[in-house]
Amino acid sequence: MVESKSKRAPHTDFQVLLFVISLCFICAFLLAIVAYFLSGPQKEAKEFDESKQMLIAAKILNHSDVFQLLEEGKILPARYDLQQDVIVPTEGEPPQATVDEIKAISESRIRPLFTNAKGEVYTLEKMNLTLSEYLEKNQKAGYANLPNKLFYAILPNQADSRSITSEALAEDLSKAYALVIPISGFGLWGPIYGYLAIEPNGNSVIGTTWYDHGETPGLGANIASAQWQKQFFEKQIFQAPSGGSTDFQTANLGIIVVKGKVQDVYGSSPKAKSAVDGMSGATLTGDGVTAAYKNSLTPYRPLLIELHKESADDSAS
Repeated sequence: MVESKSKRAPHTDFQVLLFVISLCFICAFLLAIVAYFLSGPQKEAKEFDESKQMLIAAKILNHSDVFQLLEEGKILPARYDLQQDVIVPTEGEPPQATVDEIKAISESRIRPLFTNAKGEVYTLEKMNLTLSEYLEKNQKAGYANLPNKLFYAILPNQADSRSITSEALAEDLSKAYALVIPISGFGLWGPIYGYLAIEPNGNSVIGTTWYDHGETPGLGANIASAQWQKQFFEKQIFQAPSGGSTDFQTANLGIIVVKGKVQDVYGSSPKAKSAVDGMSGATLTGDGVTAAYKNSLTPYRPLLIELHKESADDSAS
């Protein structure tokens, strides 16, 4: 007996189209759910990385996630002391800092502040804003040309630093160990973002870091390397003229990335104090970095001048 086989009618073009559209909607819905649940962790990871980069710029953490202390011009390996909530010198091989330890130091020592065209300093609370709102709105465009310019105060390595409020710092920035100014500009391939840490005298560089860029690996991408960044230590952001006497009202601001070696370009002239060696094969990236420092720092001049005046007064008294 021959078994008959039922024949199915072929799918119509409409059914195929309907299936594809339904599949696309399902995939889009699932991706939206995943993105929603990942948005929180992604935001936390981004905030953590930016805090970490500030600590690197301020010579509190190195690129290998090891704490360090800057004492009398020397950098010493250190570890986190949980009981005192500070970092302390360590002998032998220094331990790598954990995520929780980096978060603890960031929360204890980093305070966001704002300044205006007059060099006045004030807090988020005075602006009735949250930091996340301000960053989300202005981070990509940069802060230098805004009426309210963001910078960060880094507190000293002391057990009571956690109790020092932003309001107290706004009234007296001499309490700070360092100030960190966000830097942004354009490299060869696109936007670049970083930080520059300076001493409370408003002129001497502690360190720099570039945390977001799309420069060429092995060439322009070296702006993010520890080896290149270490030459910024003790440079000056107010560029002195050949005579050596700096007029803080008119002097150019920034750090110059030279083509070649500083020694070959400026020798031992005063301008060498505001210049660093360029990167081989990355002249255009270097030019972009130079412009980024100049354009990002110049609008902070009133604040930097006030810091310099207060530091000079403290030294004279």
